Amino acid sequence: MAESTGQTDMPESLRLLAKGQQGQLRDFFDTPYSEWNAARELREGYRERFALYLEELTPEGQKGAFALAFELVRRHAYGLADRYYEPLGIPDGYAHMPPPVQESLTVLSGLAPLEWNAEELDWMLSNRPYSRYIYPSWRQAFHGPLVSLEPTERRKIPAATRQMEAILLAELRDGPGLPLEVRELDEVLLADDFESGRIPLQYVSDADDFGPSVRDAVSAVMPEYQAARLLLFMNELTALKPTAKWKRAAASRLTEQPEAVQVAQVLLGLAAERRPTADLGEISCVTQHLGSVLRASFWLLALQNDAPAHIALIRDAAAYLGAGHNGRNGVCRSTTGANAGVEVLLEIAGSHPDSITEVVGALTRIRDVVKNKNLHKRLVNVVDQLSAEQGIAPSELLETAIPNLGFTEEGTKTFLSDGYTATLSLTYGSSGPGVELAWFDANGEPLITPAQRRKAPKAAAVKLAVSEAKKAVASQRRRIERLMASERAWTGAEFRTRYLEHPVVGTTARNLLWTITGKEVVFSGYPRPSGNAAGWELVGLEGESRAIPAEAGVILWKPWERDVEEVRAWRSHQRAHQLMQPFRQVYRELYLLTPAEKETGHYSNRFAGHVLDYPRAMALMKDRDWHGAQLGSWDGGQDTQLYVDFPDDRLRAGFSIELLESGEERATLCSTNRVWFERQVARDTWESMDLEEVPRAVFSEAMRDVDLFTAVAAIGPDPGWADHPNGNVRDYWGASHKAALSESAQTRREYLSEILPRTILSQCSRLSDRHLIVQGKHRSYKIHLGSGNILMDPDDSYLCIVQAPGSPGQRIFLPFEEKAGRLATILSKAFMLMNDHKITDPSILSQIHRTR
Repeated sequence: MAESTGQTDMPESLRLLAKGQQGQLRDFFDTPYSEWNAARELREGYRERFALYLEELTPEGQKGAFALAFELVRRHAYGLADRYYEPLGIPDGYAHMPPPVQESLTVLSGLAPLEWNAEELDWMLSNRPYSRYIYPSWRQAFHGPLVSLEPTERRKIPAATRQMEAILLAELRDGPGLPLEVRELDEVLLADDFESGRIPLQYVSDADDFGPSVRDAVSAVMPEYQAARLLLFMNELTALKPTAKWKRAAASRLTEQPEAVQVAQVLLGLAAERRPTADLGEISCVTQHLGSVLRASFWLLALQNDAPAHIALIRDAAAYLGAGHNGRNGVCRSTTGANAGVEVLLEIAGSHPDSITEVVGALTRIRDVVKNKNLHKRLVNVVDQLSAEQGIAPSELLETAIPNLGFTEEGTKTFLSDGYTATLSLTYGSSGPGVELAWFDANGEPLITPAQRRKAPKAAAVKLAVSEAKKAVASQRRRIERLMASERAWTGAEFRTRYLEHPVVGTTARNLLWTITGKEVVFSGYPRPSGNAAGWELVGLEGESRAIPAEAGVILWKPWERDVEEVRAWRSHQRAHQLMQPFRQVYRELYLLTPAEKETGHYSNRFAGHVLDYPRAMALMKDRDWHGAQLGSWDGGQDTQLYVDFPDDRLRAGFSIELLESGEERATLCSTNRVWFERQVARDTWESMDLEEVPRAVFSEAMRDVDLFTAVAAIGPDPGWADHPNGNVRDYWGASHKAALSESAQTRREYLSEILPRTILSQCSRLSDRHLIVQGKHRSYKIHLGSGNILMDPDDSYLCIVQAPGSPGQRIFLPFEEKAGRLATILSKAFMLMNDHKITDPSILSQIHRTR
């Protein structure tokens, strides 16, 4: 049915009635109101007088006053603004409504329903005053009269019925499910046009960027009037999981209307075809009613015998609905839909055990894109539940479901289109695992310039594939690094399949040390293809190799599990062959309990009292999978607790930080407090642990993370904080030049002790317990091995200097490097200062010679 846009000219019946009220109503509207804000009783008195005026009118007179009020508002383009939605003023094309007019409309909206014919209702509803919020409400005035019309009359005014749907939806939006009045009106309208009815407004409105697409999507599967009734049925599912009654009703409907499955598919397809990190419009959140329909769509697919065939669709739809606007915040586009997608995947895993690997892969994909705290927590719990049912650790379950993203075992993926070829390659270089892209034209010639590549077909799809591959490789590197805290072991067959031969995982796994364990032999080395029946072997320190039998045990090499001589040998091997590992493995630090921590028992103050650059610290914590509420100037934002999970051990580490300084929009500085550990005793229930009960690797890895945060995000290396107005900040900055070394700085010192004798620095430098001391021509300099700050003898005055470009320090192989590049910076400064007589920078010279 074609929908009218409503009348613009007032019907003659209303025009005559309005004419009789013109004088009195204009007098009311022209009432002075300049003193109303100061004298509330003036506003209330006006309202009482206007109500009395209406009471003295006949119903016909009231209709005339009603119509004339709407006409005057329309003529002057008056509108009601909302300070929240329209803080900068009313939209273009509208003028602010004078208070007398606003008060008159309020009184009119409270009148008992009048008798309106279809033509009059069409004009009145089509010309109701503009308002972004429910004030005043026209539900009481027009809902009853509209429903009372004869069906033949109601069919003539589709614009008016749409307006009434909008009024009811706006006013009755609270609570689960579809409000009764809205449902009753929808049923009335569908009964008016039994075989040509339209889809109710709540499913096709422009309140989100899905609605406008729904009609075309479902109408391609079934007639619109049938789709309308199906959507109303789907909206009846108001809980996270369907009841037995709803399931029976759904089965009955599917028997009568098998196309309903296709409708569910196309509705979820509207979400699945979109990228979680991009939105088509400004409104990304889905309305609650459309969210309910999407929830039912998930369950209609889950109830099918071929439910596993829909896992990819369910995964992509749930990922989009669970992500925030442009994938950047924790507000789900549809909490209703995303949670339903997760529950449906769990349902499929239970009813189709053979699909559990694919289900876990789908859950992992959703988890990787959502930032909503509660949804992320639910995803973790679902994986824990599935792993418990399988009798394996969560990490083992997750590694069985890692997608290969379409890459071959050799780590390549090709896109072909109209003669163009794009080849993606998973590579490993000096900066670790990565992704390389090469474009070729129809003649096999490389496309070098970005402009040439943009013209190639499928350029957008290739760009997306590169982005996804980079994220996947980085995610797997982080996952394997977390295994340093685990006691996981694999059979040789599992290790080859899940790690070495998996294209995404293999780029990291093949560049790490592993150990074959058995009754007769323990052998460590780097993996490489062997060419024999075993397929893979480990290559040891001297180049000797050992095949990886299918039945052998394989573990990730950890320095604290090996003897000192072996660790030293592998470190020498790494330096000699200049091997850069995906993460610090051979040189990994071990953090042991201190006497002070044994004394405190349940918490550690080892990293308390540091002052951190808060935005940088939070970025590091997020990268290391720590999670928790943010700091800010809002209520409750003065302190927070951050956690990192060790699911295989059912443990987690906690780290508390406190707000120290806040800018206009966000926190800028924070101070650190204690670290503690908790064990999970039930779902969402944790209890504190004594530090001596924490597994050594778990304790060490958690403390290593906190050391990273305090080392990289601390303000010590930044001279900009030297003159901070807060005395505590200044004191911390000053103390950082001489502070005791953490474990990471101790490892830095150990490596310097190994390489300094082989450099020219050996002639003019030496190591103390906390500094690299460099003797220049003019002065002696102490470079702190933790912060990298420099003090000058004889008075320990501070020297502000940045890394020297092109210094010899950049040509020394560093088998590991931190986020802050601290080791390279220290070497760069050392090489510059040993030749301080060659420095030409006046800002540095003025400090050395104490001139200005």
